[in-house]
Amino acid sequence: MVISDRAKEIIEYLLDATGYVKVSEIAKELGVTERTVYREMPEINEIIESCDLKLESESGRGMQIYGSLYNMKRLESLFEESKVEQNYTAKERNDLILLLLLHENDYVKTQSLAIDLNTSTQTIRNSLRQLQNFLENDDITLITKRSEGVILEGKEISKRHLLISILLRNIPLDNFFEWMKNKKYKNCAFIDLLIRWDYEDTLAVIYDFLNPLISKKRLNISDKEFQEFLFLLCIFIKRHSLINENGEELKLSVDIPNPEQELYKSIKHLLEHKFQIKLYDPELNYFNWMINLYTGRTHYHVSNDSSILKQLDLVTQMIAKVEERFGFPYSEDENLAENLMLHINMALERIRSGMNVSNPLNDDIYQSHPKLYDIVKQSFIEVFKHSSVPVPDDEIGYIVIYFIASMEYLTKQSIAVLVVCASGMGSSKMLRSRLEREFAEIDVEKIISLHKLSEENLSRYDLIISTVPLSLSEDKYICVSPLLNDRDKEETRKRIKHLNKKGEHHE
Repeated sequence: MVISDRAKEIIEYLLDATGYVKVSEIAKELGVTERTVYREMPEINEIIESCDLKLESESGRGMQIYGSLYNMKRLESLFEESKVEQNYTAKERNDLILLLLLHENDYVKTQSLAIDLNTSTQTIRNSLRQLQNFLENDDITLITKRSEGVILEGKEISKRHLLISILLRNIPLDNFFEWMKNKKYKNCAFIDLLIRWDYEDTLAVIYDFLNPLISKKRLNISDKEFQEFLFLLCIFIKRHSLINENGEELKLSVDIPNPEQELYKSIKHLLEHKFQIKLYDPELNYFNWMINLYTGRTHYHVSNDSSILKQLDLVTQMIAKVEERFGFPYSEDENLAENLMLHINMALERIRSGMNVSNPLNDDIYQSHPKLYDIVKQSFIEVFKHSSVPVPDDEIGYIVIYFIASMEYLTKQSIAVLVVCASGMGSSKMLRSRLEREFAEIDVEKIISLHKLSEENLSRYDLIISTVPLSLSEDKYICVSPLLNDRDKEETRKRIKHLNKKGEHHE
């Protein structure tokens, strides 16, 4: 919260006083007129009330701050925090406000939000106006009452998915996994808040439990999906009590097949024995959906299942349209249709459930392949016109990646390379094909996600190429974009040249 120097001086004088203080005394002490002191009183009252204190006035005696010692300390600490206003972007500030409101069940005053975000109440009011428009399509309403503050109202399931979307777009993967593995992280207000609300230990337990289980079950999920899964389960645990209190049913308007039983039983056992959580009937549907979202596509098999065959047929139609319009034989890639089907199934299921998708590469993908992007988007809309949900451009970008990777795979080696890719199967295939096409010496022996890096024997590889920063020395790996831009290519050439020289010297 931004506090003027004059208001700060007056409040500090009141805090130091042992009883009532007259305005004339304050004016004399600070070397200002009484009128100046009175002019500061609205801001002073607002600041004091934001810390749950009162400014008591008594005729003939003056005024004093009244309240608990704890709240007095809060007010004192406020001055230290208010020296520098936090440099958040408008989007970050709006997301932080939503995050704070999602963790409150009652009205929150704008002054309290200003204190938490170390900014002015006017900035908070501006953000709240923006958020009212932003939330129109999310089944969540921002309600304001003049004397009470603001509150978010809506279905619990919508609140959970909004909460997860906020965390996913504001906590980078490398920072998140560094936090999970080593309890260290780069400056991040969103992680700070999660620690303040006791999320850290819960997330750590789930991470330590799921990480080996995913490897054992060979679940094909990306780092981003793993991060999402961790947040979903953690929020399920943290907000479990709200279901019984509100009597609300966590039911999605999608068909939920039975999840993979071993994983289902393992996670259910974790909830019951580690967190003492017994699943309520109103949340069983949602719990099944969570497990199935990340295991369902791993267990799809192209068999006689009519729904799978129908979905595969739709994807094949889309590939044919893209092939005809773009003039490239994508149908020759025998793995493209099945990989796309698995991705699209999961994407549509996520979108139908109300979870937003974010693609940080979307602009770069469009800039580098505008014609292909438009053709894929048009073809997808035509083929999946009965999907009943609008598919955002960010998701279209992920689908385009599969076509880029396929094209580079078909048009195509040896330094042993390990690729660490956090963006999913499509991005990893695209990066692999680009590396092997651009550099004849490179043989990509394996592609892994970031959360599996600690399990890998890195000494097997001559070079590690990653799409996210790693906790390794810079001479051990190269960090590149999945699109492998010119700077990435130049750095890779230098590293290959260096490795070749080392090999010659060794011989």
